[in-house]
Amino acid sequence: MTELPERCEAYVLRLPKDDADGPASPLVVSVPHAGTDVPAVDAPMLRALGPALLRDADAFVDRLFARAPALGAPLVVAQVSRYVLDVNRAPDDVDHEVCPEVERPARASARGLIWRTSTEGAALLARPLTKAELSSRIERLHTPYHAALTALLDERRRRFGFAVLLDAHSMPSTGRPGHSDPGERRADIVPGDVRGSSCAPSLSRLVAQHFEGARYRVKPNDPYMGGFITRAHGRPARGVHAIQLEINRDLYLDEDTVRWDGAKADRLISTLDSLLLALIAYRP
Repeated sequence: MTELPERCEAYVLRLPKDDADGPASPLVVSVPHAGTDVPAVDAPMLRALGPALLRDADAFVDRLFARAPALGAPLVVAQVSRYVLDVNRAPDDVDHEVCPEVERPARASARGLIWRTSTEGAALLARPLTKAELSSRIERLHTPYHAALTALLDERRRRFGFAVLLDAHSMPSTGRPGHSDPGERRADIVPGDVRGSSCAPSLSRLVAQHFEGARYRVKPNDPYMGGFITRAHGRPARGVHAIQLEINRDLYLDEDTVRWDGAKADRLISTLDSLLLALIAYRP
């Protein structure tokens, strides 16, 4: 097996115990937005963060999927706040306001690879980044995260003939200003398959029907179709099937205080555990 560090600046990797002899299942679970760390080298470039950093994280999603390794799937959890670098964005999704030295800037975006503003509209950058600072963040954070996913998925594809990536997120229960659905109450669960291009249709059906059977309100691809992780790693023609899962935060949090609500979370975790078992047993 590929030797991956189980802990580095970019991520924490939790492997099933029997993975030392090869992948135990075709499933890999990614949690790219639960991290809240701000590396010391990057902190001077950020304005005062306050509670918005936690509100803009997918708080506790790693806790929701904590049993994945025990069930047979590796769990990869990004450690650094997406204010510093968002591993679910393309490495060239950088505009001139973030880094004036970029030769081919992306379209203007307040929340690209490096976030310029929070979802509440607060400015995050103390100053634009130099090209060297931008390159450092990509090399330290983005590249290792995606290299780990690629290695894990490749091992599973070699062993099983295919691999499945579940990219796990959470979302505000109501669309915020700046979102595509401001003020609208969202579904409980939003599976995203980039409108059918990132995985086999049977996988999308499995996920949607699993939650519908548990009496959750499901709305595929609306308002989230899947980000860079789903798009970059989902290659069903090559045997890698990726699906993004957005979970309504009201199902497990007190959203106002961003506190874990165990009474609500227990039912959700049971449903997620059974989803993981279904994905482990899935065959495209």
